Amino acid sequence: MKIAIVGKGGVGKTTIAGTLARLFARDGYNVLAVDADPNLNLHMSLGIDESIASKIVPISENAELIRSRTGSSFGAILRMNPKVDDIVDKFGIVGPDGVKLIVMGTVRSGNSGCLCPENAFLRALMSHLVMGTKDLVIMDMVAGLEHLARGTARGVNCMLCVVEPGAKSIITARRILKLSRDIGVKDFLAIGNKVRGEEQARLISSKMKGFGIPIVGYIPYDEAVIKAEVVGEALLDFDPNCKAVKAINDLKNKLKEMYLP
Repeated sequence: MKIAIVGKGGVGKTTIAGTLARLFARDGYNVLAVDADPNLNLHMSLGIDESIASKIVPISENAELIRSRTGSSFGAILRMNPKVDDIVDKFGIVGPDGVKLIVMGTVRSGNSGCLCPENAFLRALMSHLVMGTKDLVIMDMVAGLEHLARGTARGVNCMLCVVEPGAKSIITARRILKLSRDIGVKDFLAIGNKVRGEEQARLISSKMKGFGIPIVGYIPYDEAVIKAEVVGEALLDFDPNCKAVKAINDLKNKLKEMYLP
């Protein structure tokens, strides 16, 4: 199963992605967590110590690796299908519950020179993670879906959009839905997060129904999430019995019913 978790910045997708990855791992699955968000905070939600995470060089910033695999040195012909099948073994970090983390990073814009080698390498790596591995892959994605190509997106079982009760989050969900359709994602689902009561749940449900987006559940607003972030701990370690963790576990079971025989 391959799941891409998307949404507006700050809606809680990284917390959900990390917690979901560890809960699946506890059920016996080999889980690969992919950090493809520019903020690069998935390690914290997975419970990987900062002393280890601080040494991780995002794949997109490993200039020597990209240069050697794409042939991007001056005067060379760029290889658009570089070797990537050994990247997880070489650069993956094993965290709690055996979840393996790979940090993709993002391509910087602006005056950083030609971006073709970085783009080619990240696209090839993402394609391999989605199409070429048997692991259960959970991807914490940037809202723009830069890493997903049309062919790769067809290998994603579902795109799970995290939506909070707010106009900006809802508008972003609609925009990501359009992008996902453009690249051929099969299933686009929504999960309500930070929901305070039935009124906010109905608001999200109404808007998503209007866009034709199925809702797979709601995660209540939970102070434990805020407290875990303050102390820099994974939510699952800080308070494994909190309301948010229980709702994410329900989400995990729902996804298993839908996509895992």
